[in-house]
Formats: sequence, structure tokens, C-alpha cells
Amino acid sequence: MGLKNFPGYRPTTAVLRTVEEPKRKKKFNWDRLFFIILLAWLAFYFGQKIYRNYAQLTVNGQVMLEKMSVNFTDEIRIKRMIVNEGDEVVAGDSLFSYVVETPTDDDFLKTYNKYDGNSNWFLREKMAVTRQIELKKSDRAGLNTLVELKESELEALKQRVYLGSELSHKIEPIKTKIQELINDKATLNSEIKVLNAYLYRLREQEKMAMDVEQDRINNELAARAAFESLILYYTTPITGLIGQIQKEENEVCYRSESVMTIHKLGIIKIKAYFLPEFADEINIGDEVEIIFEDESKSKGVIQNFYISTYPLPPEFQKRYEPTTRSIVVDIVPKDEYEAENWLSYYKMSVKVVKSRIKFW
Repeated sequence: MGLKNFPGYRPTTAVLRTVEEPKRKKKFNWDRLFFIILLAWLAFYFGQKIYRNYAQLTVNGQVMLEKMSVNFTDEIRIKRMIVNEGDEVVAGDSLFSYVVETPTDDDFLKTYNKYDGNSNWFLREKMAVTRQIELKKSDRAGLNTLVELKESELEALKQRVYLGSELSHKIEPIKTKIQELINDKATLNSEIKVLNAYLYRLREQEKMAMDVEQDRINNELAARAAFESLILYYTTPITGLIGQIQKEENEVCYRSESVMTIHKLGIIKIKAYFLPEFADEINIGDEVEIIFEDESKSKGVIQNFYISTYPLPPEFQKRYEPTTRSIVVDIVPKDEYEAENWLSYYKMSVKVVKSRIKFW
């Protein structure tokens, strides 16, 4: 028997009911985001590094101004310094006062009253005359000895003639010889007298010459002392910027030293130092990027480079490594605005970046 024949059965239509569940929000995948960011950062970092290594040349440089060193041919003593480092000066401005110094070992002073056998005529002449006088006195002493010997010989001969052992005709030749010796001695006496008179005149002339020379020296020393007592002022011949001042007030500046340096305004440039292997990639007129120490940037143009290589400055040289030689390049501002901007970075180190890839 089926359900339909069951008493009380009423057929009904079956209805299926469903309950809609609320939609769940998908969780954000932070790990994926961090991974993508890290991957992008690594790609950017290594890409930038590869670009810089292969597409750019980055070297050291220094902002420079053309300068003039203040030197003197005489030793001076600084009296008062009128300017300070970094001051701007105009041609004709007084920078410092000074006096000229005379060192105690001045070569000029060493020549005063100095007798030199090679240059002092009086000394040479006196020595020659004195030598002649001494030689003639020696000859005269020899003649005196000969005269005494001949006179002794004559007296002995006379004694023998008186005794009859010698003939008298031998006496005259000896007398004649004695007279010749006496005449020679008289001649020597006359010559010695003349030489003594000449020596006396030489000494008098030398004394007069020394007095004249001493007067000249005294006058020159007096004039020099008067000049050294003058306080002089050094005026700059150029308009520029005062660089390093190397001397203080009351300090002596010697001939081989510099008082200060003056840098010409308006002629500013950067000296950059490229390794020799990059010589083929450096061309006059190439544009470069300048990065200053405060990370600000500027544009410059290669104006000149030097054929010879130069040692890298100490501030760019690594310690305990062999001295690196480099090609020095002059870089000038791209325009006047850049030039004014560079002045505030004078003497500072910079990074010079040159592209190795040309996009046009």
C-alpha cells in the first residue's frame, strides 16, 4: 500500500529553501606586496649600480679660482694685516703694511772692507812690490858679503906683495871688482828706495780709496736704513678674493715664501681627475654633472685637459697605496648662473659625473 492510500494523506509540493551565506572578504597578501617592493628595489638598486659603473664616469674634483701668489724679492716683515681670508678686494686696495728687512748674513754686507787677492788691486800690487824689495835686499846682502870677501882678499894680496911673494899687477883687478860690486850695491839701494817710495804711495792711495769706499758704504747704509724704516703698503694689482694668508703680523717673510694668495673673481673652474685609461672618453666641450657636498647639482663643460699625468691630490689619494696618477681636466660653468652658484663652494671637493652613453 502506498502513501497515497494512507488515511489523512494530502499530497503537497516539496519546496527547497536555501540560506545565503555572507560573502567573505579576501585577505590582502602583504607578503606578496613586500616581495614585489623588495624585488623592485633590488632591480632599481642593481640597475642603478650597473648604470653608474658602465654608463657613467664618476671622479673627484675641486672648485678652484685662478690665483696669484704675493711674493717679494727682498725679505720683509709684516707690520699690519688689513684684510682677512675670504675678503673681496678691488685692484688698488691695500692688503697689508710691511718694512724691508736686512738679514745679518746679507751677502752685500759681507763684501764691506773685504780684501780679496783676486779682486783687490792694491793688495796685489803691494804684495808684488814688497816681494821685489825683499829680493833686492837679499841681493844687496849678497853683494855686501862679496865686497867683504874681496876686500879681505885684497888685504892678503897686499901683504904678500909687501913680502915679495906676489907681483903688484894682481892688485888692480881685485880693486876693479870691488868697485863693480859697490856700484851694483848702490844701484840696488836706489831701486829699493824707489820701490819703498812706490809702496808708500800705494798705501796712501789705498787709504784714500778706502776712505772714499767707506764714505760710500756709510751713505748707502744710511740710505738703506732710512728705506727700511719706511712703512710700505702692498696694493693688489687684481680684483679678486683673498685666499690663504700664510704670514701673521710681525712675522718675517723670506724670499722663497709667499705672504698670501689672491684668487681672481669670475674665473672659476673645477679641476677633475680622470684615470689615464679614460683618456679616450674625454673630449673638450663634453657636458658633465657636478655633485657638491650638500648633494646639490650643477652643470659644467670640459674646457681643457692636460696631456701629462699628475699625482692625485692627497685628499683624494687612499692611504698606504701607491700614488695614483691622473689626467687633470678643467671644467667651467655652463652659464653665468652656474658660475655664481659655484663661488659658494670654493675650495670644496665635488663629484664629477660624465655620461659614457650619448643619446643623440
